[in-house]
Amino acid sequence: MRTESSEEREREWEPRGTARRRRWTRRVPAGVVGVAAVSLIALTVSPVNAEPDTRAKPPRGRNPLPAPPQIRDLDFLLGSYTCDYTPPPGGKPAVLKLNTKRALGGHYLYTDATLEPGSVVGRSSFGWNPVDGNFITQYHDNWGSSGNYTSSGWKDGHLIFKGPLTQVITPNASGQTTGVKLDLKDDYQVLGPGHFKDTTSFTFPDGSTLQGSYDCRRQ
Repeated sequence: MRTESSEEREREWEPRGTARRRRWTRRVPAGVVGVAAVSLIALTVSPVNAEPDTRAKPPRGRNPLPAPPQIRDLDFLLGSYTCDYTPPPGGKPAVLKLNTKRALGGHYLYTDATLEPGSVVGRSSFGWNPVDGNFITQYHDNWGSSGNYTSSGWKDGHLIFKGPLTQVITPNASGQTTGVKLDLKDDYQVLGPGHFKDTTSFTFPDGSTLQGSYDCRRQ
């Protein structure tokens, strides 16, 4: 009967890709390795000393850093939704398709969204900031719009995100175009299982505000 060597048993506990990196390192010489709603609802960060210690072997089958419990307050977003958009006066109705999944071991939620008409495709990443004690959202889309929002959490049945949005007015493949900087407010309310509403307000530099709402039902 074949007996596993100590090296084989050790590799069984290694994080995925460690053996591959070790073989690659041996081959490389030393020194080389060194809403349109105008918008949809609402990365690279390089932490200092964030290179994983491949010698550390976390317990088998256990996440070394579980997701924060606060992230469960966003579970209402999970799944596929169709949202009917009611625009501000003078605007046009639209349909927003959302698909939200857990990411990074449950530490984040990623929402992929498509708004029609307009063929706007965007992504929002929702997470919990453990240092400041608030929820965060980062948004970007294929027009080039982007935003960063924060929320202190649920209060009286409302989850409100606020923050700056740079909204592209006319998308342009040259990478140069015009836009407007807005203050965005997303006010979420859960109306029932698989049913939520997002009232979205845009405040312009002159202080004027437009407001629309998304009525979203899980499919």
